[in-house]
Amino acid sequence: MDWRSCKLLKSNRARMFGTGLVILMLVLIVLSTYHYYENKDQVLMRVDQRLLAGALATHYSVGSSFPLGGDEEPLFLPAHYRDDVVTLTKLCDELKLNFLYAVVKRNGKLYFTIASLSQQQLAAEDFNHYFAKPNTVVPPQFFHRTNDDAPYYFETQDNLGSFRVLLLPCVSDSGHHYYVGAAIDGAVISLALQGTLQRALVQCVLLTLLAFPLAALFVLPLQCQLYTDELTGLANRAKLKKDIQHCREPQLMLIDIDGFKDINNYYGVHVGDQVLIELANALCTLVPRETKIYRLDGDEFALLCDSAPNCISVDYTVTHINELRFEVEDTEFRVSVTAGVAQMGSQLMEHADLALKEAKRVLKPYKMYSAYLQTVQDSRANLLWTYKLKDAIENQRLVAYFQPIHDNKLNVVSHYEALIRMVDEDGTVSGPMFFMDAARKSRVYSQLTLFMLDAALEFVGRNSCRCTVNLLNEDIAVEENRQQIIDRIRRAEGRERLIFEIVESEGIDDYDVIKGFIDQIRIYGIDIAIDDFGTGYSNFDHISKLDIDYIKIDGGLIEQLNQSERAKTIVESIIHFASSLEIKIIAEYVSNEELQQRVVELGIDYSQGYFWGKPQPWESQ
Repeated sequence: MDWRSCKLLKSNRARMFGTGLVILMLVLIVLSTYHYYENKDQVLMRVDQRLLAGALATHYSVGSSFPLGGDEEPLFLPAHYRDDVVTLTKLCDELKLNFLYAVVKRNGKLYFTIASLSQQQLAAEDFNHYFAKPNTVVPPQFFHRTNDDAPYYFETQDNLGSFRVLLLPCVSDSGHHYYVGAAIDGAVISLALQGTLQRALVQCVLLTLLAFPLAALFVLPLQCQLYTDELTGLANRAKLKKDIQHCREPQLMLIDIDGFKDINNYYGVHVGDQVLIELANALCTLVPRETKIYRLDGDEFALLCDSAPNCISVDYTVTHINELRFEVEDTEFRVSVTAGVAQMGSQLMEHADLALKEAKRVLKPYKMYSAYLQTVQDSRANLLWTYKLKDAIENQRLVAYFQPIHDNKLNVVSHYEALIRMVDEDGTVSGPMFFMDAARKSRVYSQLTLFMLDAALEFVGRNSCRCTVNLLNEDIAVEENRQQIIDRIRRAEGRERLIFEIVESEGIDDYDVIKGFIDQIRIYGIDIAIDDFGTGYSNFDHISKLDIDYIKIDGGLIEQLNQSERAKTIVESIIHFASSLEIKIIAEYVSNEELQQRVVELGIDYSQGYFWGKPQPWESQ
């Protein structure tokens, strides 16, 4: 394979490797942390089991061997008290606990009846050291428990150290209630937890060291697959987009094989693949080392260099490619190519593609992109859509679609928005984003507004639902257009169910004219909404003076509510602004349940979007 095949830049490799390694390390740290806490719980559970075993042993060994009496009866030492203390001390040593004892409740306090002793106390025969003395380490919460029969674990600290303690409720043979207690040194628990933490850290370090070869084994091949064309071994479109970002003065040449579809159809796809491989290898020997080669989609290749003035000649490249001969399965192929070239600019790929299409259209070997070429392309598109639009108007192929708007408080459809569509001769339905620019430039836009107004008035005349119609700035600013709108609603039935949406994203040039128009149509009971609010033209001060009923928040902000704090902040400020003026809020572009829930949480009054229904002819609703 050629020297350029699967070549990854060192910086990209380091970045990819580092990213994969960090992700893997984070996963290992999370796993180690989980294991630590899991082992910590097990350590505490074993400690509690030891305390419970000690408490039960105290109960069965000496717990009922002395008279407890009632709440008012005094405590006294039984004859066998010395032997019981010795027994309890031995149990404490065998179970590796620090303290075993029994207590009774007297007048809201706990008093020792028997307890294990230290070796010094035992040697001094101080057997009644704790007898009848109050237990002062029990927390106040113990005396306010709702379930007095449940074991009670707590941590405490005194002059001897810190301890974990269990108090276990018991009943003597004579039917009296008392508690047996067991305590273990907190240092023992800390030592066990420290060992658990050390094991978790060692595990994390070992797994992290293991992550380096794992990252090299899995991450780097994934990068090669991500940025490499499988057939030719050249870099692919994703790599081209990445490399363009790091170029200062790039020149991009897109190369397309003429008639390649015929090769695939006649000789078969496997032969076509071999032709692509041969051309890839030929390009690698033809262009300088500084020029990077890519295979994009199908029969399209790209050449990128980072010093436009010193790049290889386009004429030289195309001429020499057209002179190449390939032999595949005993058949000689001579390919011809067409190229499009663009230099610098933020839309390098789009411009090169535009130049390639223009070269094919005029049957030239190649074309260089220029601003004039873009203008020609835009003009051609506008002419095409203008022709389609005028034909649709003449042949009555404009259609009104209606999209429901949902009331979030009443949970019903509140009203509908009327949206224009154009139907081609072959039945293809196109939205306004395709033909609106052409309509405005060709002076047929006002006809579209009147068509939609007539459709909306017909809708409200036949139905009890309300309906909105979009108006641009020029619908209102141009006196003739404004007068035609007022003439139509003046003599229409059901006009009070109409809502005009003034598209705010277009920018409002003269607020006084807009306000005068609003005052005129208010006479007929028509409500006003501001559409696309939140875009770059938003002016809170001017909007507050227009006496509007609805604000429709720009869909771009609504779509980002769950991803962008900035979008959420802007939306919240719009909601606060509208609420202070008692203006209803509509959220558009609500496409899923998660987004709808967020809209409701923010207190937005209405929702519009694919989650509630797509625009359709009224007959399909």
